[in-house]
Amino acid sequence: MPTYLQRRRRRWYAILEIPKPLRKRFGKPRFVQSLETESRSIAERRVLPVVTAWKKDIAAARNEPVDDDAAYWRRRLRLAKSEVDRQSIVEQIEHAAWEIGVINMDNVGELPSTNSEAREFYASASGQLVEFTEHLDEWLTSSQATAKTQDMHRSAISRFASKFPTVQDVSRPEVRRWVTAQMNEEGLKPKTLQRILSGLRGYWRYLQSINVAGEDHEPFSRLDISRQSKRTSPGNARLPFEPKEVVDLLDAAITQKDNLLADLIRLGMWTGCRIEELCALKVEDVKDDHFSIGDAKTQAGWRDVPIHRQLAQTMAQLIEDSKDGHVLSGLSKNKSGDRSNAIGKRFGRLKKDQGFGPQHVFHSIRKTVVTILENAGVPENVVADIVGHEKTTMTYGLYSGGLSMGVKFEALNKLDY
Repeated sequence: MPTYLQRRRRRWYAILEIPKPLRKRFGKPRFVQSLETESRSIAERRVLPVVTAWKKDIAAARNEPVDDDAAYWRRRLRLAKSEVDRQSIVEQIEHAAWEIGVINMDNVGELPSTNSEAREFYASASGQLVEFTEHLDEWLTSSQATAKTQDMHRSAISRFASKFPTVQDVSRPEVRRWVTAQMNEEGLKPKTLQRILSGLRGYWRYLQSINVAGEDHEPFSRLDISRQSKRTSPGNARLPFEPKEVVDLLDAAITQKDNLLADLIRLGMWTGCRIEELCALKVEDVKDDHFSIGDAKTQAGWRDVPIHRQLAQTMAQLIEDSKDGHVLSGLSKNKSGDRSNAIGKRFGRLKKDQGFGPQHVFHSIRKTVVTILENAGVPENVVADIVGHEKTTMTYGLYSGGLSMGVKFEALNKLDY
């Protein structure tokens, strides 16, 4: 280990050469400081904290990480080109840990290597401990996911990391307990948990690919969510509105002079479309008797929807008044690019004011449409084509090219409030 010591007239001094490109910046060729002692053993204890501070000044001048940046050293180790290179980096990590221990020594004779902060730094810098979210940004950047999906992954993985701060904390039994707690204590639904676990599996595979997680360690595999989930009680299920309740919501929006929200409700009640499908609908996608949904959440959602006779006048007026190319003009996008976020919250406040709880949301209007059409005797495959549901049978789902617009128009016009 370098001592950085020099003896001058019986006293000991700390000394560190400044790299040539930085000497002009510091105004001198080297750092020198008296250690105020004639004893070499005392000087050896005092020198490292002084030199550590100088090294940090040099690193800052170079815009480089300082020696106690554990993530920096982990990256160095991961990118080592040979075993000799790796061993050299390990020695530098040991030296940095020793310096941390020296700074924290309280008692004469205490070994720096026994200091808890030094031991934690060594474990982290050498890869024995890695923060779970350390490689999250690079994984998301390398993925092909949309901005919205990346935000969902970031949120889910950060949620998981609050319970498992390091990669080394993750074990299969503890993950299983966490999943159970998310359902039973946090109230997450199995579908939501499956989405979270899908992101976690993808991130874990990335950690394995860069040798941060063990290749044979699979803490997220074979987690049967359906068996662990408690049965959904009727009190948690989302319900359709009664037809009169949809009309009352429309009247309430008109009374509040929220014309845009009223138009959204009109579009929903006469089409059965999802809220983001309606908010994303562009003028160019509307024809004389139908409109096209081309950016749905599933392939079945890509469809042509008839314009109900009760909706024709509203649709024509919205197209005429549009100032931004969207049927519902003037909506702002959130960071994920969705236009439904703000107006969806306005609907939430409206339905709450009308006495509806969490079982009723905008999607409940879609359920109302399906219920009315079912009671009107419209076949299930016809309703599926109108609202964009998968057809479950092989004949209709796999081989059919879809219904004609005339058949869908006739069926949708059975929709009545």
